[in-house]
Amino acid sequence: MIGNNLEPKFLLLALIGMVMHVLMKIINRKDKTKKLSFKVFFSDTMNWLRIGLAVCSTVAILLMADDLGDMMGITLSTDAPAKSVLAFAAGYLNHSLIRNILKAVENKVGNGTKSNP
Repeated sequence: MIGNNLEPKFLLLALIGMVMHVLMKIINRKDKTKKLSFKVFFSDTMNWLRIGLAVCSTVAILLMADDLGDMMGITLSTDAPAKSVLAFAAGYLNHSLIRNILKAVENKVGNGTKSNP
């Protein structure tokens, strides 16, 4: 049921996954000599685009959770541990997927050429 997929605990797990992904990127950044500035981060429009895409696609994954479970042969009842894992993974891994898609788009636009898959 769609309403069950957007329960607060699943939304919270997805949000925690997204935050953990960002924190891991901050910890592993290359240039640690520069002071971390959230003001600079939020002033970049591409970062807002990344955040918006990540949130929208995470919600979409949560809405499609039952269908994804059926496709993989996994039962995703409300209390199933797999549903909690899917919610967390949707937040954590989804951000990476969106970032890689945006990098490909930026490279296409920046180079003015189409990239081959």
